[in-house]
Amino acid sequence: MKENREERIASIVLIIFSAVYLTSAFFIPMPALKQQLGPGAFPITVGFAMLILGCIYAWQQFRGGPPPKETEEEIEKRAAIIGAEEKIEKKTDLKTMGFILGLMLLYAFFFEILGYAITTFLIFMMGVFYLDRRHLVRDGVIAVISSFVLYYIFTLLLRVQLPAGPLKFLEY
Repeated sequence: MKENREERIASIVLIIFSAVYLTSAFFIPMPALKQQLGPGAFPITVGFAMLILGCIYAWQQFRGGPPPKETEEEIEKRAAIIGAEEKIEKKTDLKTMGFILGLMLLYAFFFEILGYAITTFLIFMMGVFYLDRRHLVRDGVIAVISSFVLYYIFTLLLRVQLPAGPLKFLEY
């Protein structure tokens, strides 16, 4: 019972957060022109998905005994698959959490100034450098492709205007 107390609390917090998020998504004002897909469609979809997953997570935590403990070997095997074997630690790394939080604040600050694509690329690469990944070229290619592909998906397909920043010439 005591082994999964944190998970039970986390599942309840996730459900509450999801419900608040979903409720606030319904208050997004609709545009004057009727559209098939308004600006609230994506947040509402995300809210429902979070709420469903939160309920599944809570059900898993409250349905019975604690999940079986993973052995050290299983943890190391899983970490090796994602390339994080050197990051296995027992304590929370507050320095890393603070750095990532700082990156999020920088992202919010530079989002309008530099635009979506440049800011996303730079913040992604700062995170990669800080986390000391070994595949900088691969991660750089992923950052460039995902930043620009997502920019075009949102601006061209979904018709959501993201800030272009200095790359205004790329707008359609």
